[in-house]
Amino acid sequence: MKSLAVAVLSAAFCLPLHARADDVVTRAFRFLMGTSIRVEAQGGDEEGRAAAIDEAFAAVEEVDRLMSNYRPDSELSEVNRSAAARPARVSDPLLRVLEAAQSMSRASDGAFDVTVGPAVKLWGFFDKHPHEPTGAELQAIRPLVNFRNLVVDGPSRTVRFVRPGVDLDLGGIAKGFAVELAAGVLRRHGLNGLVDAGGNQYMVGKPLGKRQWSVGVRDPDAPNRLLGAIDMTEGSVSTSANDSNFLVSSDGRRYGHLLDPRTLRPSTACESVTIVSKDGTLADAMSKAAFVLGPQDGIALIDSYPDMGGVVAYRRSDGRVALRISKALAGKFHPAASPTSR
Repeated sequence: MKSLAVAVLSAAFCLPLHARADDVVTRAFRFLMGTSIRVEAQGGDEEGRAAAIDEAFAAVEEVDRLMSNYRPDSELSEVNRSAAARPARVSDPLLRVLEAAQSMSRASDGAFDVTVGPAVKLWGFFDKHPHEPTGAELQAIRPLVNFRNLVVDGPSRTVRFVRPGVDLDLGGIAKGFAVELAAGVLRRHGLNGLVDAGGNQYMVGKPLGKRQWSVGVRDPDAPNRLLGAIDMTEGSVSTSANDSNFLVSSDGRRYGHLLDPRTLRPSTACESVTIVSKDGTLADAMSKAAFVLGPQDGIALIDSYPDMGGVVAYRRSDGRVALRISKALAGKFHPAASPTSR
């Protein structure tokens, strides 16, 4: 599973007099789900923070074990092998993710679609061997990429494929689920902190000495500069963009990894989309759906979810980067001086 680091956590730490950061904060990094993941625990004692961090990483490892399409022994790989022949019974975590995926697919009219696996492989994003498909190659997989090819039966806890050749890819949703599970571990241990998996983060409680978190959204034209910052309380952040995960073909063409399931081609509708929500799974999926839909339709979809907010960065006809802000973030997003906000 892949991700890209686009949002930055910029909460400052204000410690009590005579306290040291090492006395109240423990941080650890591990490489999981194709990216470096940081878990930070605040509060309690050092032993308790270390135990919570280990448990949080174990939750992420379990999601990877179940949902990675890079592991032939994963539950997802077994579903991809068998669900066209017969209904495949799945675990509760995988069922929850697939139900959320289908919900977002319906809401976005297919702009988000976990059956995009054949297209991901055809373009070379799976094995990192760039390939610009011909029209005939895209046409050959066209019947396979359609969320209606996936039937999820909640009561029986089974999934099945309508046709052979369907291939699920959960790279656009599983990481959001994983960071939310890991954050829940910190919460159960009574700790504040965060889980940071690049393009997906989840903040728990409050940062030390602050009333809220501040999340920066990077400028695609200047990675060291921010388009602005979002003030938020506990919850998830998911950012999708093409600037950190792309392929370059043999003739020098650059292709972003965010494919439009409707056209089977890399989407250029936006520069980045950042979503904030209590639901990390839906936030992850929404950042992809809104990116594919573009600034106007993407914001409309975000606004249809009352507990979700978003910032969409897109390129205007004059080449400048502009922003659209969802209703839920009115007064919570503080743009830099340069971008145009609407």
